[in-house]
Amino acid sequence: MKLGQGRFFKTTEGGAPSLIPLLFLKLFYLLDELFHKARTCFILVLMSIRKDTIVEVISQVPLFAQLNPREVGFLANAFVPIVFQDGDVIFNIGDISETMFVVYEGQVVLSFEQADDEFLMAKLSRGDIFGEEALLYDDLRDYRAVASGETIVLALDYKHYFEIHDELPDLEASLDVSIQSRRLATVITLPWLHEDEFVHVMTRRHPAILWSKLAKPVAVGVFVLLATVLMQMLWLPGQVFGWVVLAIGLPASLFWLVWAYVDWRNDYFIVTNKRVVWMEKIAFIYESRQEAPLRTIMSVGVHRTRLGTLLGFGDVVVTTYVGTLRLREIAHTEVTASMIESYWQRSQSVDRRDEARIMSRKLQEKLNFARDAEDVVEEEPVKRAAVRLQAEEKEPGFFAWLFSGFIRLRHEQDGAIIYRKHWFVLVRGIWLPGLLMIGAVAVAILRMGGRLSFVPITETLAFIMLFLFAIFLWMVYVYVDWRNDIFMLTLDQIIDLDRKPLGKTRRRSAPLENVLSIEYERLGFWGYLFNFGTVYIVVGNSRLSFDHVYNPSRVQEDIFYRMGERLETVRQFEIDAERERFSEWIATYHRKAAESQATRRQVRGKINPSE
Repeated sequence: MKLGQGRFFKTTEGGAPSLIPLLFLKLFYLLDELFHKARTCFILVLMSIRKDTIVEVISQVPLFAQLNPREVGFLANAFVPIVFQDGDVIFNIGDISETMFVVYEGQVVLSFEQADDEFLMAKLSRGDIFGEEALLYDDLRDYRAVASGETIVLALDYKHYFEIHDELPDLEASLDVSIQSRRLATVITLPWLHEDEFVHVMTRRHPAILWSKLAKPVAVGVFVLLATVLMQMLWLPGQVFGWVVLAIGLPASLFWLVWAYVDWRNDYFIVTNKRVVWMEKIAFIYESRQEAPLRTIMSVGVHRTRLGTLLGFGDVVVTTYVGTLRLREIAHTEVTASMIESYWQRSQSVDRRDEARIMSRKLQEKLNFARDAEDVVEEEPVKRAAVRLQAEEKEPGFFAWLFSGFIRLRHEQDGAIIYRKHWFVLVRGIWLPGLLMIGAVAVAILRMGGRLSFVPITETLAFIMLFLFAIFLWMVYVYVDWRNDIFMLTLDQIIDLDRKPLGKTRRRSAPLENVLSIEYERLGFWGYLFNFGTVYIVVGNSRLSFDHVYNPSRVQEDIFYRMGERLETVRQFEIDAERERFSEWIATYHRKAAESQATRRQVRGKINPSE
């Protein structure tokens, strides 16, 4: 139910508002507002939360990215801080939607139930929102929110939002985008999401695009019905041609109609806390997923046509280091663009309070001179020795090496993920020699069974044996060539290794931190049927490709996950090095200051006795 419908106003049977209830309602709102302000001031004083910090948190929420500073301050006055302890249920599935929350400090875990199982929806931290559906709809909650650790949230109930929403005309569209995105995220399964990755924005193309797709099969169906009527009644009465046209044209137009609808439903534009994704799927023919990590975004823009301006849709243009990712023909274009830009800026920033805590601990370690560091140094050789012992394995024999991984198209070895081309590529390479081998065996059986008596048996069998041996070598060559064409994903690089049997070896590699974008395509009927395709990895001005790999979406996910791990490792190493250097400077200054004070005391001690 939309805002204001059936919540606030009552009328008499004649339809005119009753004066006395309105006066009581006005008095109730006045007292409620006074209580609201008093409670807010009490909580702010009790928890030592300054108003400017609330404004700072609200301004960092991507949902409010389109608000100006005056509107942000106006909105911040309506929020009330609430404290929850670890494990407290903020709201449960089936509760009435009344309040929206913004995480001020701590973490909140969102989950939903499906088929009697509970699934993690998101793990929110400072600046994230939840429960926003309460401001526009009075539906029951369809997910659960639980505090993780001591958590402070900022609460805004629908009553206070109703009082101020006229001052915030752009906020309702942002709320609608967020609400619909959360609902889609609970219905649509995205198996490629990582455990620490959550959907913030998820949308489809504008419904006008759906109607434009459906218009063609509907027009064809109407034309088929009209042609059938005309043929049976005017042009060819008493003939079966009209019924034949109806029997062929109507099912075809219905199939086209269903196919167009499914095609529209299968296109998604997604923004997570790590990347922007465009999923495109043409039913049974083509499937691709283009994505760009948030860190590679350079700019976010909006493009509208005249028709899009009239109907309310447009394109969001996300420019990255290597190209453009275009979210086509979506509703609420400006809102989506501002939210993407806000999440991009959030991904580039570091929480100053967390950094201050880490720096404080590092300084305590540096200034605690009684700490013994020898125990820490001795742990590393033990761990490495254990790893070496686990890595010692027996060398495989020739046949074990030749047929190892024959079934597995993806396996992990020593921390590296190894991919091979799909079996379809192997079958496509050996079908001709296999057919020739079957033909040769059939000729030998026929000759030995008394058929083809005009052919000498000895020479024929000898020729067939040599021919079969040559075919066998051909098939072994094709198999070894297929087996040696592998793709590797290590902890720090991607490798494309192609070894020709008895020939040269071609090796291409690239560091994971240099990867700028990843996309895959599954093209053609066979690729969709057997689930294989090509993954493209853009590195600088060049592009690597993993061709004909099984489950390309999984390969793309593996690369993205390893890339994120590598970038996080490098970033953390740089941060730790900088923190170590800075803390060493402060510790050195502290020691020098202590030595200087001790020296001055000694000098004063020597001077005072002489005086």
